[in-house]
Amino acid sequence: MKKVIIIILSFITIIAILVGGCSVVSSVKNKEKMDIALPISVKHIKQYYNADFVLKDYAVDAPYIHSRIFIDGYIKGHEDDTITVAYDYEKKEVIYVIGPSWFTDRRNPKIEAP
Repeated sequence: MKKVIIIILSFITIIAILVGGCSVVSSVKNKEKMDIALPISVKHIKQYYNADFVLKDYAVDAPYIHSRIFIDGYIKGHEDDTITVAYDYEKKEVIYVIGPSWFTDRRNPKIEAP
């Protein structure tokens, strides 16, 4: 009976290590994607909205859903209003920007988005 318990505990330990390891690898890949996405998003906000974007948080969608990172932040001086940038990490471009109307209405219409 002790051998069965040891085998079961060993199996559970191996599974836990594998799952934990995959989680760390995924986290590192997401960080790498974000390191590319953030400067492009900040530049996009500066170019099209003439504003300074500050990062608060981000979420990376699973690749089987679509290749997007949602970057949440705010504009300097407006810390209470959340701005969200949707970024496609395969195309390396900003898809859209959402936020309060005082912000989105000031987009420069003369500049075409990619």
